Amino acid sequence: MNKKKLILILLTLLVLIGAGLAFIFKDNLSELWQKNKVINPIGDKQTNKPEIKFDLTDWQDLAGFSFQYPKEVSINDYPEEETHYSHLELTNKEIKGKIIIICDDSQYADLDDWLSKDELVSSGAGLDTQVASVSAKKVALKNGREITGLIDWDEVIYIIDLQSEGKDYWRQVYNQILASFKLIPLKGESQADFNNWFEGFDTSQADVVESVEIIE
Repeated sequence: MNKKKLILILLTLLVLIGAGLAFIFKDNLSELWQKNKVINPIGDKQTNKPEIKFDLTDWQDLAGFSFQYPKEVSINDYPEEETHYSHLELTNKEIKGKIIIICDDSQYADLDDWLSKDELVSSGAGLDTQVASVSAKKVALKNGREITGLIDWDEVIYIIDLQSEGKDYWRQVYNQILASFKLIPLKGESQADFNNWFEGFDTSQADVVESVEIIE
């Protein structure tokens, strides 16, 4: 038997042996692959959750701000309350969680003062951001709670408080509110007067941060 025929026979035997082993252990290999997929789902980690497509409507508040929110969300504006300029609670009867928005006179000199002295937000991790073209702070708290605060030049503080109850829905509503939040003229104030007030301040130095680390 020449050398070429011997090599061909050996290669054929190796292929047959490999095919036989694969057939015998195919169930074990399949089970191992499934376990590895569960333990290390790389594909899942690289896939971003799709954004919810909201049917939006506008809220214009007499306290001098506006934002967009989903039509299915209910807003309780506590008309009987006189403690704040504005106190809104956004809820959806179908989904646990809520967002609270409060507008009031600031007790703090600036946002750093708020971050250090407010009992709730001082326990969280704060980062600079920008809302309504105004410098703001985002503060991540435990259990997915996040609070954004900004103070305008009349020393009025605006608080947007996300209490998501672990629902991604509410974080997306919160992001929509922050992205669309604007300061607007007060009742009886002309647009020209408001523009003069707003443009008299430099907001170009405000840093923009998209997200903060969530504390678990």
